[in-house]
Amino acid sequence: MKESGTPDVPSFYALRKMQAKLSKDVGLKPRHHTSSLNNQFYMNHPNDLLRLDFANPLVREHLHFYHEVTTTVSESWQAGKWLNEIETDDLSPMWANWTGASHRHFYVKELAQCINGTYMVPLKWIVYQKNVHAEGYVVTREPVSRKSLNSHPTADSASQSGIFTVEEHDVVRVLAVDLRYNFLDLRQQGSIKFSGVQNAFTPYTPHPVRTVAQGRPVFVLRIMPWADDVSGNRSKQYNAHMNLYLANLNLPHKQLAQEYFVRFCATSPVAGSSEQFEALAEDCQQNDWTSAYDCELQQEILFRVGIHLLPADNPQQAENTSTSGSSSTYWCREDDSGGSAIHRETDAGYHALFAPGKTRTPKETVEKIKEQIKSACLGVASAVELLQTESGVKDKIAVHWIGQLMEKARERQQEEVYNHLTRDPRLSDPKIKGDERKNIKQGIIDKIQDELYQWVIVQPPDRYEKLNEAARKNPELRPGDHYNVLLELRGLDPHRDSPCEILHTILLGEDKYVWHETGKAWNDEQGTIFAGRLQSSSIDGLTIPPLRSRYMVQYKKSLIGKHYKAIQQLAIFQLDEKLCSTALFELWKANGVLGALLWYPEIKNMDEYLADLGIAIDNVLDHWSIVDPTRITQKYKLHVLPHIPPGVRRFGPSILFHTEVFECWNSVFRLCSVLSNHQAPSLDIATTLADMERFKHQVSGGWWKPDGSDWTRAGSKISNFLVGNKNLQHRLGWTPQSLLKPGTAKVLSKAKRQTGVWKTILGSFWNPDLPEPMTDSGNWNDCKYAVARSNDPCFPGSWVFLSSSTDEVSVGRIAKILVPEGSSEATIVVHKFLVSDSTDDRFDMPVLLNLKQAVLVKPSDLLFKFNAQHDCQHFSCPLVESAGPRQERLESRRTQKLINHSDNTRFILNLHALHNAHLIREILPRHLTAPKPLFADRYAKHCEFAAGLREVGPEKRAQAIAKGQATKAKNKKDKADKAAGAQTRTGDIP
Repeated sequence: MKESGTPDVPSFYALRKMQAKLSKDVGLKPRHHTSSLNNQFYMNHPNDLLRLDFANPLVREHLHFYHEVTTTVSESWQAGKWLNEIETDDLSPMWANWTGASHRHFYVKELAQCINGTYMVPLKWIVYQKNVHAEGYVVTREPVSRKSLNSHPTADSASQSGIFTVEEHDVVRVLAVDLRYNFLDLRQQGSIKFSGVQNAFTPYTPHPVRTVAQGRPVFVLRIMPWADDVSGNRSKQYNAHMNLYLANLNLPHKQLAQEYFVRFCATSPVAGSSEQFEALAEDCQQNDWTSAYDCELQQEILFRVGIHLLPADNPQQAENTSTSGSSSTYWCREDDSGGSAIHRETDAGYHALFAPGKTRTPKETVEKIKEQIKSACLGVASAVELLQTESGVKDKIAVHWIGQLMEKARERQQEEVYNHLTRDPRLSDPKIKGDERKNIKQGIIDKIQDELYQWVIVQPPDRYEKLNEAARKNPELRPGDHYNVLLELRGLDPHRDSPCEILHTILLGEDKYVWHETGKAWNDEQGTIFAGRLQSSSIDGLTIPPLRSRYMVQYKKSLIGKHYKAIQQLAIFQLDEKLCSTALFELWKANGVLGALLWYPEIKNMDEYLADLGIAIDNVLDHWSIVDPTRITQKYKLHVLPHIPPGVRRFGPSILFHTEVFECWNSVFRLCSVLSNHQAPSLDIATTLADMERFKHQVSGGWWKPDGSDWTRAGSKISNFLVGNKNLQHRLGWTPQSLLKPGTAKVLSKAKRQTGVWKTILGSFWNPDLPEPMTDSGNWNDCKYAVARSNDPCFPGSWVFLSSSTDEVSVGRIAKILVPEGSSEATIVVHKFLVSDSTDDRFDMPVLLNLKQAVLVKPSDLLFKFNAQHDCQHFSCPLVESAGPRQERLESRRTQKLINHSDNTRFILNLHALHNAHLIREILPRHLTAPKPLFADRYAKHCEFAAGLREVGPEKRAQAIAKGQATKAKNKKDKADKAAGAQTRTGDIP
């Protein structure tokens, strides 16, 4: 800038100084932590990050604080856990009529009076039919006489005095705006005395948070933290960092799917996720309230944070739940399923893998961890390993102490039991023999065990010194210091709150397994056939990037999520008996049905949906048993599928807790890591990203409070910078609201559009049955797309469901979108198709038959678009040589094989498509879309498969043992030969 002559350009020192000052004013500063394992790292704490959400107008308008009772579930606050499981004290305790009497704050568990004069004690605030309601107990009031008043020291002679009785079994729901007086108002009007109160609250005293708030509004936020190991390098050399991000679940999923709303907490190349979670848990205590500025209410508020669920890949979720993971005997983080290889081949053991088992509980897991630590004090590694094997419990923090305890136990036992010079004198007395000697020896070992257990309790010493007197009088192992803090965090059950994550379990699990099983037997010719067919597929209505089928076949062992998402939706139409077996083809069909159900954005009938989802999961697992009965005994990602329905009921549609946005955000972290000097990576990266949060906050129009000043914000040219700058929006991962307006159409640019009279503009689509609409101008222009009611841009060639006021719902394919010159009222030419009343025998999907009839419709008649594929199997469409892809923006002489569709009268409605899958199943007759169970008696079929496994299983295990022994012997021989060679060479040196 100086070189170009810009005046008053600050130096880099001045720029950095100002940036540091602004970050300090905003209140973002990484805090230092030393974990219980003595690892150092820095963290941007959730409370510091989330308070910016209240002060940011682009975020604050989307925040929801109360759970919602509705038949359609599309957000976390509408699902089961938020509705039914979270304790009242962990929900937002307060409500106020912000457009009316905003000064009057109503709290739960306090007496309130309605407009009609009735009394109630609210227990929770809920949103019902788009309005906030109070749900709680009815309270009856009986006036007392003046004589009775005089008998109560706290009573006065006010006319409102009386005895209030809580009718605990009479729960009511009233509009929150119908509440007239709160507890403080009623206290001013007269004395309050309650009888018949059986609950653990006293509605005649103020809510404890009211005292803390001191007139400020109070809210509770639910967060979704995510942890994973990520490379800090952009090259192939792995540079391991453990990262911790979070998302604010009080925001809608539409916002959370944007990188703008991802919050970076911490990273460390040394501290694991359990250590970072322990630091994060400091902000999740019940009485830890943080002040923030609410830009919508224009006042200070209080909020606190609670962890709602823990999405991650399966190894990370195993660490979050202190379980051993998929390679262990009892592999499941949520239940007790698994067992030895022999047990899994029994009828009961094999069948148990297809369904959830007995649910683990945090209390039981903590008890098993403590048992392992106690056992480690004996110094016997095999005993600890046996406990871990039998339970499947293995805690990362506890393992650190277990290793130290076993080493100390062995040293102490060697010194006091086995070393002749230092051991207990009684053990050197020849007169003491037999049981007496054994008892002395065992007594010493038990004493050492007790002393070491007491030693580990006071570790780490600096943390133990900070405990209060009550904790020191009853010493016990502590969460965070000795084992996973998540196991005893209020409102969180890591076992049940670690739901199946569809990116790693479906796309990079189930889809990957099916793809590998199919492609491993292909030769070059088969790969070319599949690539040509896949490249010829229609992707309109799938919302996926352009296909690169040759790449996907060439690097079929190295695909990523987006590739599997495309294959999951399209592969079924390209496979035949030349490319896969019948059993594999049926597995592909079952897998596509499951995928479409899992990517629902909203669920209107939860019970019906979960029933369909359960059948789809069962069918996938049963088809796998036909293809390879051993697969479910070896792949944990298959066993975890039956856990999906309970997770959906508690947390909502699976896409609400998928982790794709976090994985995408890793690219931001990597750039920060590359630009760090790696001397203090945790501090450097946390500081850089805190500064980015500050910048993002200020250019979004956010408020902050400099030292000694009032709340302020940047000027309009800065605060409107993000809204008006698309380049900055892209860099910050912020997507503005869609500008698409349903019922409208976009005209092509002048360079691309065609203009002409009705018959000319229609071209080959013209026929006498299409009368020209009445217009002021005789000329028509081509349009690029029309916007359906679902906000889908529908292009010429798109398949749509449409409905007008005079017509039932029908299906068609757009031929032309036209608008008269000088007008904005578009007309769409649609070729109508008939949806068959039965599904295709091969694909189990509805067939679309050309009615050879064209109609004119308006953009407002378009409901939504969907994907359909030409029925190439029916017409035996051949692969022909076609022009290859452009190279260097030039036409290439290279060719590629693509399908030549020979007929356009028969198409298949793609039920494996993810986009609008819920709308398709809502509008089609249920018999066309409902999944049907594969086996009537699943247990009998599973017993049949298990019997086959018992025949081949022992032989395979014997071969594996023999192979392992041979490898061990070979390695031993190689080591001996290497040592002998080294000795010979040493002897040759003069």
